[in-house]
Amino acid sequence: MMKLLVRTAKNPVVTFEPNNATVEASSTVTAYAIQPNATLSPLFVLNMETSVSARVFVSGMRLAGAVNLNKMDLTLGTSYVGDFQVRTLNSIFQTVLKLVVIPTLNVQLAKGYPLPTLGKMNLVNTQLQVLKDYVMVGTDVQFTG
Repeated sequence: MMKLLVRTAKNPVVTFEPNNATVEASSTVTAYAIQPNATLSPLFVLNMETSVSARVFVSGMRLAGAVNLNKMDLTLGTSYVGDFQVRTLNSIFQTVLKLVVIPTLNVQLAKGYPLPTLGKMNLVNTQLQVLKDYVMVGTDVQFTG
């Protein structure tokens, strides 16, 4: 058995461009072998650089979105079992992200999250625009009751 520990190496960088938000993150993935007595033995540390783009929009009364993997690069940071090529592992990680993780995440994001209601006020005609360096939300308010 193995255990993977994923840690951020530094704070992610979020940038806003028209109709697009990009998140760039650096992290490390440490792999441990789980010994029969449950102790962990370190195997290797991978450095991971990732960039994802997100499209955020309002659908009905819900905030929804979709993400896209821009890049994901793995490099060997430290190995306790000798040097090895991470190219194949990098390809496997990218395939799993593109075929499993991202589509599953997009299904959930497409469902959206409810926009808030404030007492007897409802938000109507809500629009969201991602512009350079900021996100703008515009809405009309409808009073009920």
